[in-house]
Amino acid sequence: MQRILLLSFLLIPASIQSTYTTESYFDSSEEAPNVLLNHLNGSDDEELTQINETQPTFVPGSSKRLTEYLLSKHNHNAPPDGLLYVEYELELVHILGIDELKQTMTVLIYVDEHWIDPSLTWDPALFGGITKTWVPLDKIWVPDIIVFNMLAHEDLLSAVRAPARIYSNGTVVASHPAVHTVSCEINIRHFPLDDQRCAIEIASWAYGHEKIRLHAHTDHSLEHYKRNEEWHLLNLNVTEEKYEHEGIEVSEVKFEISVKRRPLFYMVTLTFPSYIMCAISVVGLFARFSTTGEREERFTLGVTAILTMAVLSLVVSEKVPHSSTHVPLLVAYFLFNMVIVSIAAMTTGIVMKVHRLGRYGDEPHEFWMKLFFLRPIFRTSNRRTYRMNPEEPTQVILVSETRNGDLQTKKTSELNGTAVKEVMLSSRLEALEEYIRKMVNRCESIKWELDEIDAAENIELVRRRSTNGYVRISERLDIVFMFFFLSTVTIPVAVLFYLS
Repeated sequence: MQRILLLSFLLIPASIQSTYTTESYFDSSEEAPNVLLNHLNGSDDEELTQINETQPTFVPGSSKRLTEYLLSKHNHNAPPDGLLYVEYELELVHILGIDELKQTMTVLIYVDEHWIDPSLTWDPALFGGITKTWVPLDKIWVPDIIVFNMLAHEDLLSAVRAPARIYSNGTVVASHPAVHTVSCEINIRHFPLDDQRCAIEIASWAYGHEKIRLHAHTDHSLEHYKRNEEWHLLNLNVTEEKYEHEGIEVSEVKFEISVKRRPLFYMVTLTFPSYIMCAISVVGLFARFSTTGEREERFTLGVTAILTMAVLSLVVSEKVPHSSTHVPLLVAYFLFNMVIVSIAAMTTGIVMKVHRLGRYGDEPHEFWMKLFFLRPIFRTSNRRTYRMNPEEPTQVILVSETRNGDLQTKKTSELNGTAVKEVMLSSRLEALEEYIRKMVNRCESIKWELDEIDAAENIELVRRRSTNGYVRISERLDIVFMFFFLSTVTIPVAVLFYLS
């Protein structure tokens, strides 16, 4: 019996040594991936030994026992005792878009929440030296922090069951990516040169300020930000405030995103075509292609340009939100162009009225000529007389009186010999009856000569109309109005392109 007890006593240390060896075996088994990786990387045995020495050792089953230990003493329905400080960090990744009609902004963000829960602490020495572990979020208590002005939410890790990271001192780190659509007031006064500010208001729904207090972190707020093609990020401001709802005053963190629109698309597709239409309309209204007509088609051209800009205004009104408090800058620009073209079309009526005053040869007062920096052009009047030349009976003289009282004469071409005899006979009264029939025939020839003189006078009449004072004033008005209205429609579009 004593031999049996002695044998058992000797076997106990051996069994203890065998157990220790088994634990060391499992620890050394974790070195196999390092051997494989170093073999693939071409490292030698000395480097492999150094890598293995840096790898932490662990006890098999420690993570499982730690999780069971934490869940056994933690109640996921009970918040930590006392005042809880939650460190909240929002990282802006991308601005997906801003809907002006719905007045919403959609963003992709990364959220990190840190808090300390005393019920999730442990002694690392009791669990193989583990200082942190991972537990599913639905197994622990999580503060009900939401986005108050949220209209839609998409949790990108809802199907993955992302765990929370827990440290031995009770620090809980919960992080997840999400897509939020938040409501924000869109100010369309300066569209498309507008700056917008949209806030993401974050707070606890049920826990008041005396229970949960949020503290914002901005260390990595823009670390992974991707630029948007339409919106340029100006700034990201973070403020800590108090917010009251349902009779509860809660701690709130507000992330205010300031963005500026990139207006190149609207300037090229809407503003520039509108300017081209206005410029062509103004030039068409006041261009002087003729001095003989008043060009009544000016009004038709002006109405066509107004209708075209009205259609462009409808396109813009579908893009911007419908508001009765502010008129978008782009819509105001189109309305301004419509008013300018309308005034220009009405101004052509004044020009045509002045042009019509000189149709019958009337001349303006000398004051109006000097006002438009014009000099009077003296020309012959319309009073004309025909008489025979006593010195040359073969010619007919056209006598006209000029504006200054001088007489201007024009002679017809010489008549044939027969006409000379006829004229000489006409001076004799005694032979008038004898040659009356022949004179009638010869007068027809003289009439053709006079018709040629009248044709030359018609050309002279057209020339006089072009030099009429009222016609010249209307030409000067066309030039003045064309440059004035061209400058009026050019300056606004130049300012818009400069500000963009």
